[in-house]
Amino acid sequence: MCADTLGDIHDAWRRARPDLDISAMEVFGRLKLIQALHETAVEPVFSGASLSPPEVDVLVLLRHLEEPIIARELARLRGCSRAAIGRILSKLDERGLVAREPNPADRRAVLVRITELGCQRIDEVFPRQLVLEERVLSSLTAQQREQVTGALDLLAEALGGVSG
Repeated sequence: MCADTLGDIHDAWRRARPDLDISAMEVFGRLKLIQALHETAVEPVFSGASLSPPEVDVLVLLRHLEEPIIARELARLRGCSRAAIGRILSKLDERGLVAREPNPADRRAVLVRITELGCQRIDEVFPRQLVLEERVLSSLTAQQREQVTGALDLLAEALGGVSG
């Protein structure tokens, strides 16, 4: 799906349901497209390491933490639900990439830490992802990157105000 297709979809909705305010589709449709394009672009980087994009995101977060973190806080940092983070952690735990242990301060919470194997795996994969992402962004000037980052920060703040 490209931007032209998004425009066609928006136009179709405007014709079919003129009573709906579809202006949010202009932003979120593009975000979904960008996310899908990003996942497609980085897929080859992860395939050799047998990691999914969400697993890489979690390992990146855990990689340089000095102390274990509770799963709930990890979910907050990643911007996903506790259930989603639980599924990701279960898969990573099964493969020995993270370790989960009881939290002595709160029996209901689990502490999570990256294992040595998890460190090795993310140290292999993440630099390749960064190279690919830099290649994608190389056509943007520094000012354009700042504009994109600023706009995304504004959107993140708006979403945080609704869901947070």
